[in-house]
Amino acid sequence: PVFIHNDQLEVSPDGRWFYFQPCCGPMYRVETRLLEDPSVTPQELESSVEYFAATGSTGGTAIAADGTIYVSNADARRISAIDPEGRLSTVVEDSRLSWVDAMWIADGKLWMPAAQLHLTSTFQGGKDRVQRPIQILSLELDAQPPANDHA
Repeated sequence: PVFIHNDQLEVSPDGRWFYFQPCCGPMYRVETRLLEDPSVTPQELESSVEYFAATGSTGGTAIAADGTIYVSNADARRISAIDPEGRLSTVVEDSRLSWVDAMWIADGKLWMPAAQLHLTSTFQGGKDRVQRPIQILSLELDAQPPANDHA
């Protein structure tokens, strides 16, 4: 079996929401106060999880100061934006966006490492098919990271 330890995890800029998803989507959210309260039972926590957005196979996410979540679609080689209400829109689609993972926002740009995870030997019957050098692509956005990013 192949195990993928991706971390599609984001916290809203105001700290209210914790967003998460399995590698294959979709995205869910839960209020952070419930995660921080030791009196909340597992059943209460589970019943408080909300469906948030119809995301696909995702390599990575990044959140902007305005609460927009940028999410890669590994199958479609696309980056989508999810607004704070959960509406999904396409930002860019490009053949170079090969399993984008570990995105980040800095200097008004979205930085997108094309990690090509699906081309590593683990997924290719032991043969590494990654095309080197690995590219880190960027896209101009009118966005900044939230103050609580990596805090």
